[in-house]
Amino acid sequence: MEKTVKKGRNSSIELLRIVCLVMIFWMHAADSGVANGIGAWIDIAVAVVGNIGVSCFILISGYYGIRLDVKKMMHLECMLLFYSWTGLLFQYVWGNALGGEEILSYLLPVIGKRSWYFTCYFALAFLSPFLNEMVEKLSEAHFRQLLITMLVIFSGVTTFFFFDINSDGGKGITQMVMLYLIGRYIGVYRADRQYNTAKLAGWFALLAGVNFCLNGALYVVTGTVQNRFARDNTLFTIFEAILVFLIFRNHHFENAFVNRLAKHVPAVFLFEWTLRGFISHYMFDYVARSGENTYEFLLLGIALLLVVMGSVIDWARVTLFHVPEAWCVEHIYRLGDRCVQKIKSKKNCEVKIRSKR
Repeated sequence: MEKTVKKGRNSSIELLRIVCLVMIFWMHAADSGVANGIGAWIDIAVAVVGNIGVSCFILISGYYGIRLDVKKMMHLECMLLFYSWTGLLFQYVWGNALGGEEILSYLLPVIGKRSWYFTCYFALAFLSPFLNEMVEKLSEAHFRQLLITMLVIFSGVTTFFFFDINSDGGKGITQMVMLYLIGRYIGVYRADRQYNTAKLAGWFALLAGVNFCLNGALYVVTGTVQNRFARDNTLFTIFEAILVFLIFRNHHFENAFVNRLAKHVPAVFLFEWTLRGFISHYMFDYVARSGENTYEFLLLGIALLLVVMGSVIDWARVTLFHVPEAWCVEHIYRLGDRCVQKIKSKKNCEVKIRSKR
C-alpha cells in the first residue's frame, strides 16, 4: 500500500487539543475534593475521561508526524525557559522554600524535567527521524505486529496485573513513542478512512463505563480513590484516546480563531501551576471550598479560566518577544552551524592526512 499522509490542519483536531487541555486541568485538581463522597465519584469520572488528554496530544503528533526542525525546537526551548523562570520568580514572591534540585529544574526545564511531557517530547522529536524511517521501511503487517507487541508488554500487563514495567505510570518516553507510532499508523494507513461516529462514541462510552466501574470498585473496597485503571499506560486510557481522536478527526472544519488558540496550548499547559498559584493568591482561594458538593464543577470553571488567562499571557509573550526571540534563535543557530561545519572540516582534513600516509 502506498504510504501517504494528509497534509493541512483540521480545526476539529485543533479543537481537540483545547478540549483535552481543559479536561487535563480539571483532572489535575479534581482529587483535592475527594473528602466529599460525591466529589470522590466525580473525581473518578473526571480521571477516566480527562486522563486521555496527553495521549491525544501525542496521537495528534504521530498522525501529522514530527519533522525535526532544530530552530522550532529552539523556539520551544525559549518558551519553556520563559515560563519556567517566571514560575521560579513567583515561587520566591510567594515565599515558597525551594531546594537546590528544584531550583535547577526551573532553570533547566528540559533536563530538570520541570514537565515530564516536554522532557519526553524533546526526546521524541530527536528520535522522530529514526522512528519515521522505521515506519517507512516496515510493511503494514509488521508495523501492526509491532504495535500489538508494545501494547501487550507496556500496557496489557499494567492494565490487568498492575505491574508497571517502566515504573513511570505511563509518563515516560516509552509510552510516548508507542502512542506516536499508533498515531503514525493511523496517519499512514487510515488517513482517508472514515469511521462511523456513533459507533466510535458507543465504544468510547463502553470503555469509559467499564473503566469507571473498575475504579469505583477499588474505591468501595479500599476507601480511597486510586484510579489505577485510568492511568496513562492502561489499555482503557489508550483506546479511549484513540476513539476520541478518531471522532474529532471524522469532522473537518476550518476556523482561524480555533487554530490560533490551539497554538497557545503548549505554553498554557506548562504554566498551569503558576497560574493556579496566581488565582489562589490574588483572586480567590478556590481550594477552601473543597467540602462543597459543587466544588468539582467549580474546578471545571477554574480549568476554563486557566486556559483563557494562559492564552492571553502567551499571546502577549509572543507579541512582545517574537522579534528578539527570532533574532537570538537565528544567531545561536548560525553559531552552532559554523561550529559543526568546522568540526566536520577538521575531521575531513584528518582523514585526508591519514589516507596520504
